[in-house]
Amino acid sequence: MKRLLQIIITVFFLSGFLSAQDPVRDPFFEAKRRELAFLELEMRHTEMDRELAVRREAQYLEAQFLARMNKVVALWSAFANDYNQKHTFNIKLAREVSKAFHDLENGEG
Repeated sequence: MKRLLQIIITVFFLSGFLSAQDPVRDPFFEAKRRELAFLELEMRHTEMDRELAVRREAQYLEAQFLARMNKVVALWSAFANDYNQKHTFNIKLAREVSKAFHDLENGEG
């Protein structure tokens, strides 16, 4: 406890010396500091643009995938309904389903 009290008193004593110092205002230093701040802002802006572009591309790929998947589901449903109603195998619909499935398989994303 006594040691802790000594540390606290020493910190208060030294903090008085630190706060008494006036910072030196160098115009060159200030100009460089402003330049670095602007560069940092610009880097953040370009990083945000890059992240936004990646998100847009992901949304585009997702929309393309969903469109292909909906096409496969719609054709498969039409093929199944046709088979259930007529009890015959419709080769044209089967080819369209196969083509749509291969488009889904080979698509990007």
